[in-house]
Amino acid sequence: MTAPNEQRLRWTLQEAEQLITSLRGVVSARVVARPGGEIDEIHVLTTSAVKPKSTVRDVESALQAHLDLRVDHRKISVAQTEEDAPQKAQPSLPVQLVPELGAPLNQRRLLYSSHQVQTERSNHVRHRVEVEWMGDRYTGEASAADLPRPKLEAVANATLQAVESALQEKISEGRRAVNLSLDGVKIVEAFDRKFVLVAVHAMSGRDVARLAGTTVTDESTDRAAILATLQATDRWVRGHVD
Repeated sequence: MTAPNEQRLRWTLQEAEQLITSLRGVVSARVVARPGGEIDEIHVLTTSAVKPKSTVRDVESALQAHLDLRVDHRKISVAQTEEDAPQKAQPSLPVQLVPELGAPLNQRRLLYSSHQVQTERSNHVRHRVEVEWMGDRYTGEASAADLPRPKLEAVANATLQAVESALQEKISEGRRAVNLSLDGVKIVEAFDRKFVLVAVHAMSGRDVARLAGTTVTDESTDRAAILATLQATDRWVRGHVD
């Protein structure tokens, strides 16, 4: 009989190590985990071009975004070498990004695919966010004034639009229409780090759910806003498909 932890496990050590190795400046990676899937240690070797703190943040964000794994930063150790990082083949990442074909629909996660920014008239910018779900890609767009808070709200709204498009296409006939509405985006500081916090109202008929997601910021607050929005909506969305 399969243990409960094993039933929920949707990743392998090889996939986690592949994902980490695909990050900037990483030469090699080794993940040590218990049989149930709890990670004990992550050892990363990088070039000196990337700061250890940045690598730790990159590893945390990548594992959370692509494998839904939350890892304490204290479990991630970084060593540096003077040698150059090996050339990384671009097709390697989609191995992790494409959900398991045999997995039920409601267990296939929403995944971040791409983000583009286009300058418009009068100091406005348009954000285009693409997400992947069950092998298909969906796009959302939103524009706002080129100011910090409106830009973050536009990024989150574009992400919600893409997620809503994905859900409307996959939802069963006869099910109630759904609507995702941004409640707010905020950058918060805690534990000497910055986080992007996203709050969302998810509506299905008369039912309203209040959702929230948070992601550590790295170099890009836009990317953190996208990941936080996906984190907020992912489980609710998967709960609305058969």
